[in-house]
Amino acid sequence: MKASRWQKQNIYFQPIVWAVSAVVSFLVIIVLFSLGWGIEVASASFLGTFVILRVLLAFVLKNRFTNSMVRVLKFDYEELEREFRIVFKNKFIRFQRKSEDDAYSYEFPGRNLSMTVRPYWVNSDMSQPPATKVTLRVVNAKNMEFAEMLANSIDEMADQRTRAKEKV
Repeated sequence: MKASRWQKQNIYFQPIVWAVSAVVSFLVIIVLFSLGWGIEVASASFLGTFVILRVLLAFVLKNRFTNSMVRVLKFDYEELEREFRIVFKNKFIRFQRKSEDDAYSYEFPGRNLSMTVRPYWVNSDMSQPPATKVTLRVVNAKNMEFAEMLANSIDEMADQRTRAKEKV
């Protein structure tokens, strides 16, 4: 797996993009049927409209109005839990950790920012080495500086772990 970088995105717009694309595509197919077009043309237009509109809206909405930062790290999420606590302690960052089913959630009091750490598989056959998906949620103008500092600290920690693995 290649090294990743932080991606800014809006986690709430995905269902909206799907719904708007579906509604507009159904309207296109209804209009084409009412104009007397055949099923082949209408279904091809439906699929084309759906795909094009979905991609267009995903780029316009999901990436323009960002509210989260996501990164995939090449380490097992349970091993990283200890590393995150060390990073937070060294940077004097107050946090509250909650353990969920297969994830860890960190809340940063006074910052209105949360971080979720969960396992991530690139393939469904799980033949890849373990990876971790780190999501910083509710990123806004007030806490953007803190979120970027946190992201840079996590990047430094990941780089140190990578260099340590390469030496072994």
